[in-house]
Amino acid sequence: MIYIFHGDNQLESRKAFGDFLDQIKDADIFRLDSKNIDIDRINLFLQESSLFNTKKVLSISNLFATNKSIIDQINKLINQSQSVDIVIWQDKTLTPTQIKIFKNAQIKNFPLDNKLFSCLNAIKPKNLARVIPLYHQVLDLGLYDLFLYFLKSNFRKQLTSYPKFDPLTTKRIYLQLIELDFKNKTGELSIPKELALERILTNLTK
Repeated sequence: MIYIFHGDNQLESRKAFGDFLDQIKDADIFRLDSKNIDIDRINLFLQESSLFNTKKVLSISNLFATNKSIIDQINKLINQSQSVDIVIWQDKTLTPTQIKIFKNAQIKNFPLDNKLFSCLNAIKPKNLARVIPLYHQVLDLGLYDLFLYFLKSNFRKQLTSYPKFDPLTTKRIYLQLIELDFKNKTGELSIPKELALERILTNLTK
């Protein structure tokens, strides 16, 4: 059986992927990601006899970040090994064409709530009255970490494209977001992370 976990809600999809693997007991699990995929090692794992005749599971993270030839080779090997379960996690939403590559797979999609994108899109000059209520809705959904991730990515892209704010402001906010994330992870924040980010958004959009 093939199981595919994907979607823009990376936190939920990754958690579901991990929980699914954790509940598999007495199995030989071979874990790979897009950075260390080796066709020969995969073929050896699929073909060799499992120790004590235990169940075999091939787990691959971000398979679709590799080129199509590698995906096709892996798909061919999988089709030749019907007794092995395949569990795939992708950090974004896959297209119907990508999903169809693996026939009869069980698909679990984790889309993001539209409020998160609405809040991101609302972040522009003099739009404070719109941004903060949306931000609070994002917090209510438990999406702070994912929102901060997308927000940092958004401002990083704006540094080399067409920013909504002037270049100096864009760079300053991007650095503030990095500092906020760092201080939160190292326990150096003196206020709740949600309030710290709200202050940044308030000063940016007022």
